[in-house]
Amino acid sequence: MKYKLTIGILCLLMLSGCWSRRELNELLIVLGVGVDWKDGEYVVSFQVVNPSEISAQRKGGDRPPSTLYQGRGKTLFEAARSLTAEAPRKVYMGHLQLYVIGEELAKRGIKDFLDNSVRDNELRMDFNLVVARGTYAENILKLFTPVEKLSSYSMQQSLQTSQKSWAPTVAMTLDETLNKLSGQGFELALTGIKIIGDTRIGDTKTNVEYFQPPSRYRYTGIAAFKEDKLIGWLDEQESKGYTDITNNLDSTSIEVACGEQKYMAIEVTSSDAKLKGSVQNGKPRMDVSIRTEANIVGRQCRDIDLTDPQAIKRLEVESKQIILSHVEAVVSRAMAMKSDFIGFGNQLGKDEPTYWKEVKDTWNEDMFLQTKVNYKIEFYIRKTGTIGNSTMK
Repeated sequence: MKYKLTIGILCLLMLSGCWSRRELNELLIVLGVGVDWKDGEYVVSFQVVNPSEISAQRKGGDRPPSTLYQGRGKTLFEAARSLTAEAPRKVYMGHLQLYVIGEELAKRGIKDFLDNSVRDNELRMDFNLVVARGTYAENILKLFTPVEKLSSYSMQQSLQTSQKSWAPTVAMTLDETLNKLSGQGFELALTGIKIIGDTRIGDTKTNVEYFQPPSRYRYTGIAAFKEDKLIGWLDEQESKGYTDITNNLDSTSIEVACGEQKYMAIEVTSSDAKLKGSVQNGKPRMDVSIRTEANIVGRQCRDIDLTDPQAIKRLEVESKQIILSHVEAVVSRAMAMKSDFIGFGNQLGKDEPTYWKEVKDTWNEDMFLQTKVNYKIEFYIRKTGTIGNSTMK
């Protein structure tokens, strides 16, 4: 009996209880973080939730659904701590959804402040990172957005939806970003976000009182990095090629010209890209294979008979050429930038590890530029819609 009692007491002593608990009314829930470089200092912006303004029981108030707190400092930690001079509670990063990097800071390098972020034990690794294009990150977080009251949540959802349905964007998480920055044979690429329209009204509530907000965000272009520094932007064609060749494409649209200002609309439903590295005569070679399946979703040219197998074949050939032009464009741009953000070096390290050890130190500047690239594009149209040839005159 004494033995059981002793064991029970020891078990109770091992229970620590809620010693580290923090009540919700003691925290500022951070959904978005923006980091900029101004006047030789870091400027960090925290977008925090106003719980009472997004409550289902509250019809609507005079305050915005979120508040922006800012701090400045020589280090990111100092900048984050300095905002406590005005913030009424301690910030909590466990629900962070979007991390916006200012363009000027991205050009300086992002390793140092990301290292600081990773050391935070409250931070999860599944939030998305984007680069503010042509503006400061703080301006992105100040934007009032329709439909979703919380702009960081709206932007994150838009980014993930865009990646699945529209090729020129990629939703990169912190975990994936760190792998790119710490691994060998590939460089980092992040989606860009910019403000379009009347930027003067974007941070006021008036912005969401119109059918189409005068100021709104849009994901545009992919930021290409070398080591940890932004060195340039990919255009739409190159961005599509990037998602194609890196196997990040789920679905997109292809427009095949079939007449004067007329196009066949084709929806890509699946895409599978594979890389295979080898060495020939002391020079690297990369075989790029892309297999794509698609459906016809629009037929502007009535002279194309969708019941004719030969017509389908011609559309497949033309679509294949469009995809080929995209991937060729992004490979050419990567070589021009001397930045292997498409990952040829990483694949070569897997397929030819001995050769990779010899060339890895000067890969971007030397053998990457001499890589011979062969393309094998397969494109198959599986469906032509439920009506085939339209009966409309």
